[in-house]
Amino acid sequence: MIMPDGLKTWTVDEVSECLSYGPHLPEGYGGWTVLSTKLWAFLAEAKNRTPMGGDGSNGTVETPDGRDSLENDDKMGSWWHKLDECEQAAISKAYDKL
Repeated sequence: MIMPDGLKTWTVDEVSECLSYGPHLPEGYGGWTVLSTKLWAFLAEAKNRTPMGGDGSNGTVETPDGRDSLENDDKMGSWWHKLDECEQAAISKAYDKL
């Protein structure tokens, strides 16, 4: 499944916390916590995380566009291929409902 274009700049923790993908997961999947745990594990594996907003010191960035770099490996684009098809579909449907 192709990732929705708008999700490219979302971090995996943003997807986990901000999208209601649970109702779109199939019966027997195990519930939203299974996917949430998987997404948070991706964040733990990330080596080049998106800087937090701030005043520009201590590795933070002052402007929102400083957080949009696709070079940061905590973005969904870095992990989409590790999700199975039902997980991708659930996230896509939840994103489409925004």
